[in-house]
Amino acid sequence: MLDRIAEFFIFGLVPLVVGVLAVPEFTSAAEKTIAGEVTYRERIALPPNAVLSVELADISLAGAPATLLGQRKIVLAGQVPIKFEIGFDPKAIQPGRAYALQARITVDDRLIFLADTRHQVDPLDGKPQTIVLKKVTS
Repeated sequence: MLDRIAEFFIFGLVPLVVGVLAVPEFTSAAEKTIAGEVTYRERIALPPNAVLSVELADISLAGAPATLLGQRKIVLAGQVPIKFEIGFDPKAIQPGRAYALQARITVDDRLIFLADTRHQVDPLDGKPQTIVLKKVTS
């Protein structure tokens, strides 16, 4: 019985684990990132359950919903500025199209801060972006 168990580990499980670990991860190699920081001007402390959402979208089609290319949600542990990085497929970026970053901070799904202007970007240029949010009046 012990011989069969040892045989299983040596000839069955070990090659399987080694094979899985040896497979390269193609998605991360093909992925590009856009990075930056989000801030706001008000001197207000954020509660510990605040969430920052930043999205990269294709906004080329007027009157149509934006096409989401990447997003990042961050549960906030500190204050502004808040650093972000969004992964996206560079093959999705087409010449002549318009791309923008959209950002907002929510607390318990209630909107607190919002980017109220279009933050148009070139996702492939590698420049860090700064998005300034405005407080939403309730």
